[in-house]
Amino acid sequence: MKPKLIHQEAMDYSFKAKQALERDNYSIAFDLFNKAADLESQVAEFYFDKPDLEPTRSIIIRSAAYLNIKAGQIEQAKKFIFFGLLHTTDALIKEQLNNALELAVSLGNMAPNEASKEFNYLNLLRQRSIHYVIEPANLSFGHSVSLESIKEFSESYLKSIKAYAISKFKRVLKIEEELEQNILSEIEKLVNPLVTSSAYGSFKFSIANDFLPRTGDNKELVEIKANVVTKYHHEIFINPLSDEDIQEIKKAYSEDEVNDIFRPLTKIKSNNTPYKVGYYDTEDFNKKFVSKIVNKQKQKLITVKQITQEDIGELESSLVHKRSGKGGRTSKQVIFKEQMKTAEYEIKVSEIIPKENNPLLLSEEIMVNMTFDSNKGFTFSFPDLNVQNTDTAYNKALEGFYNTIYGKIIGVINAKEPNEEEQRDWNVVKKLITNPDALKK
Repeated sequence: MKPKLIHQEAMDYSFKAKQALERDNYSIAFDLFNKAADLESQVAEFYFDKPDLEPTRSIIIRSAAYLNIKAGQIEQAKKFIFFGLLHTTDALIKEQLNNALELAVSLGNMAPNEASKEFNYLNLLRQRSIHYVIEPANLSFGHSVSLESIKEFSESYLKSIKAYAISKFKRVLKIEEELEQNILSEIEKLVNPLVTSSAYGSFKFSIANDFLPRTGDNKELVEIKANVVTKYHHEIFINPLSDEDIQEIKKAYSEDEVNDIFRPLTKIKSNNTPYKVGYYDTEDFNKKFVSKIVNKQKQKLITVKQITQEDIGELESSLVHKRSGKGGRTSKQVIFKEQMKTAEYEIKVSEIIPKENNPLLLSEEIMVNMTFDSNKGFTFSFPDLNVQNTDTAYNKALEGFYNTIYGKIIGVINAKEPNEEEQRDWNVVKKLITNPDALKK
């Protein structure tokens, strides 16, 4: 037996299998991976009783474990995984074998061809993935991230990427008028980023979108679907939004599209979010954090639409029981009805009007976010200074907001030995107040 020659033959079959996968020929890839796994298994067994031939032995055993997983031979893969975990001393190979064990356990109840297809699909998804990390903005609870933060990120991220994808699909389909609801629903299904891996520290995860073509799929639509996460990440999510970037965005997208794509991002990138989002650069794999969206950028991006109390609208959720009588008449009975009100928009503010102090004229206009929730009431917020106020009455909420932001500005101006957060707030305040020294006490 010449293990080096057999190993090389196994690698040749593995390479051809990868090429078949790139052409979506899963059945051919399955056969080729099985040939590669059989050959590599022979080589690995040859090295079982040769501890003096490390690190070659551990490398071959790791290779045999993964090739058997790729071939769907899960029980055979476990044999090499367990042997490697018991006998290898290399930390990296041990970590990779532990990952292989996790995969083997999850694929263990599948038929070989299904397990092979599932693993190789996941492997290709991981190659297409963008790697993110969510970390707490402060360490009140250590490095742990709350489910609330993950939920807030995922909801805003999905709204933004779906709006981005819809704008791309509309151009391919050459749809000028409003999309019909059934078309919109189909696009919603196409854009559904999948979590391809996750880990603690603080919360690391990778996502990619499904790339497999379905029967009757438009080739251009499949291309958008397959690459939507990567393109969105580079074109939108990590865009620093310089003045030139914003001009290009306004040329490329309609006013409504810009609002739909970037409004959710202003929540993720707000100064007052309880978390910060990082990503791993695909070129150097260094962790980088996305930049915040500040008031000036928001003013240039988001269109302010004046909305009245009546425009907030009402959503009604009803549970109705219908019964058809003998004469063909249908009777209805409302079992449950609930009314909910919700709204979100921005207002432009050029003057702070606190209740018990003189008005404070701002040197530049700011955009204040207003949200309404029937469970909480009205919330006014200005993320650049991490200020917000909530009340059940609109006027009281706005009045409380003015008092809060006025107090924050006075506090920042009069801070004797500002900490890092106060210094950051001072950089905002000195742009808003023409003569801050006049407010010193």
